[in-house]
Amino acid sequence: MKEGALIDRVVLITGSSRGIGAEVAVKAAAEGAHVAVHYQLSKEGAESTVERARSVGAEAESFQADVGDGLAAEGLVARVIDRFGRLDGLVNNAGRTQVGPFLEIDPSEWEDVIRTDLTAAFHTCRAALPSMIEQGSGSIVNIASRLGQMGVAETAAYSAAKAGLIGLTRALAKEFGPRGIRVNAVAPAVTVTEMTTDLIDSDEGRRRLRDMPLGRFGRADEVADAVIFLLSDASALFLGQTLNPNAGGYMP
Repeated sequence: MKEGALIDRVVLITGSSRGIGAEVAVKAAAEGAHVAVHYQLSKEGAESTVERARSVGAEAESFQADVGDGLAAEGLVARVIDRFGRLDGLVNNAGRTQVGPFLEIDPSEWEDVIRTDLTAAFHTCRAALPSMIEQGSGSIVNIASRLGQMGVAETAAYSAAKAGLIGLTRALAKEFGPRGIRVNAVAPAVTVTEMTTDLIDSDEGRRRLRDMPLGRFGRADEVADAVIFLLSDASALFLGQTLNPNAGGYMP
């Protein structure tokens, strides 16, 4: 008999060709889920995640889409359901960072960050919710950030997008909780991934490390553990919550 917290559930993780998303995919696979690995540009990275998921015995496929586009997001969800027959979990992980003085942010950069970190989640949630409503169950986990909770100078676009994602999480939890769908968020601090290498090695990274009582940054697999918890029945009473695997960098 198969064992695991996500046995035979279908989980779609956006932006899972690397970093936190890849670790969520592999851990979900290890817990018995069928895994849909999403990517926009890095097909090679997505296939690497698929192979890691398959290595623990899971069904896994990669799917390409620009989830910042509504029609593309709808098509992605439709393809996942066509392949696996249903959708039980959605992890909105796709994102991009932004660092720089507010007065130097080009409007196009602002729009791209909001599109990638917030609007994409609007599109994927909108695409996924009808099938979850029909089956009367589902779990959505949005990857936010402590910057969306506290704000940090020279991260205006990113902080705004992640704050919006937390607001979206709460609103959807209240609207769709009565239909059996749980929506929650995870808000890590700086996490060691390919995307944060330059930040970690910078003066700003060293300054942020001083904010961490634990004395170190988190790892992607540690953040993924919080996501798996929220996808599983162990978090049955969690709706509209933001978990904070942040090494103590923000204590709400």
